[in-house]
Amino acid sequence: MPLPDRRALAPLILLLAPSLFGSDDFRVVAGTIEDQRYSDARLGGLTIELKLTGDSVKEVKALRARVKSAKDDVGSVLSKPDKDEKAADFEEFSPDRHPGPSLRLSSPSRDASTINIAAELELFIPARDPNTKQRFGTFLTRLDKPISSSALKAAKVEITPLSPGAYKTRQQQNKPTKEQIMEEGKKHGATETEIKQAIGLMDALSALGADVPSETSVLLETKDPDGRIISIDVVKGEGSELHAPSRGSSGGREDKLLKIDLSEKPPADAALLVTLRTPKSIVTIPLNFKEVALP
Repeated sequence: MPLPDRRALAPLILLLAPSLFGSDDFRVVAGTIEDQRYSDARLGGLTIELKLTGDSVKEVKALRARVKSAKDDVGSVLSKPDKDEKAADFEEFSPDRHPGPSLRLSSPSRDASTINIAAELELFIPARDPNTKQRFGTFLTRLDKPISSSALKAAKVEITPLSPGAYKTRQQQNKPTKEQIMEEGKKHGATETEIKQAIGLMDALSALGADVPSETSVLLETKDPDGRIISIDVVKGEGSELHAPSRGSSGGREDKLLKIDLSEKPPADAALLVTLRTPKSIVTIPLNFKEVALP
């Protein structure tokens, strides 16, 4: 990895004066700015910490921050989202989770002294809509067939519990070829060395067989083009949660394989508890930072 230039040997951190943006009983406080600069422009960037406070913070279970526009006072654009790029997935949230949410931008010009940012913070609050929780019982008796549900259909979500054999077949089908890795790497400006390293890592992981399911594994295939799934958990028939020490996934929203490794073999009457994002469950807080001083 290229070494950071002299100006960025230590991250630059600035405490902002509290700037508050309120919505209902939530507030977003601008925290710290960290500007990491490297000789390789693809590395580093500007990160602005966001601190969420308010009486109902404990009700927020997931969130995502979306930058609409960002510029420094020299005119450099610090966020260039592709018009076809989909919004990031929601990430789990709790008041004591660190690091918390943040805005991630490109590094400003060295001559810049301030930045302007327009963004929004979307909060997922399941308590606002009971339809966010969907329970599907005895799913293990209906493997390799999509779950039939009007709620999933309305959300454009498809979930298929898989047998070990079907899971392995889909793994092979979804495994990217070396040609695809090379094409994707070149598209993102990766060097030949970096592409070869990525191919080598893929081959090494395949050789290890680290993703082989066991009798405690729950295997799923999900199709969720709009990113409506917040979480999927496994519970016993009477409702108590089955602890999952590890999870693994591959693929993207259009087609993802999910392996949930439980601490014990799931009983025949085990159920899936799916948490979905719904319009009623979202609170959006607009953020507007004007002439924020840079270090």
